[in-house]
Amino acid sequence: MWIKICGITSAEDAGIAASESPDAIGFVFYAGSPRNVLPEKARDISRNLPKGILRVGVFVNPDWDFIEKTASLSGLDMIQWHGPAFPEDWFLRIEKLGLPWIDVRKVPPDAKEWSGPLAPFRGATHVLVEQSSARLPGGNGQSWNYSLAAELSRHVPLILSGGLNENNIGEAIRNVRPFGVDVSSGVESSPGKKDRQKMKRFFEEVRRHGNT
Repeated sequence: MWIKICGITSAEDAGIAASESPDAIGFVFYAGSPRNVLPEKARDISRNLPKGILRVGVFVNPDWDFIEKTASLSGLDMIQWHGPAFPEDWFLRIEKLGLPWIDVRKVPPDAKEWSGPLAPFRGATHVLVEQSSARLPGGNGQSWNYSLAAELSRHVPLILSGGLNENNIGEAIRNVRPFGVDVSSGVESSPGKKDRQKMKRFFEEVRRHGNT
């Protein structure tokens, strides 16, 4: 089971995450988030991470120049895009950048079934699904009916996100059978501050249910 720990804001938290050997960590480059980091800080944190852990940059409606500069400066391996579909001319630019990217899909709070497309958006390597919110972009720690994503999971490399924690991750994995999971607030003691014990228990649950 592929695991991404998102919202890393410090070298200390990166170390806590790395001790559990995740597949990826996420840096949020969005000023409106309590987990926002500057590209320079993400670069410094990345330098001390073990090889093999992907550095994912989470972007929210920025201009493309910001994405390119941040990806280069921070040493990113992958991009996660929150916002409307890429403008047509961006596809050529992301191809030139040479980084895989994660397409984010939102499930409305009142949804009864999956109603979105069953294929990744053009060029995306993975699809991350979370519940839509009128608050900040991202899952906002909101649990939702994860089984709504089960159909999509049969068609794409799906990353399940939004409100996941040690108590609900087992059921979510059993119901959806995703390619991977993404967690942020579910392993925190406060916004932007990771908790070692919550992280450890989350990994234990993911690996226990992800191998069955």
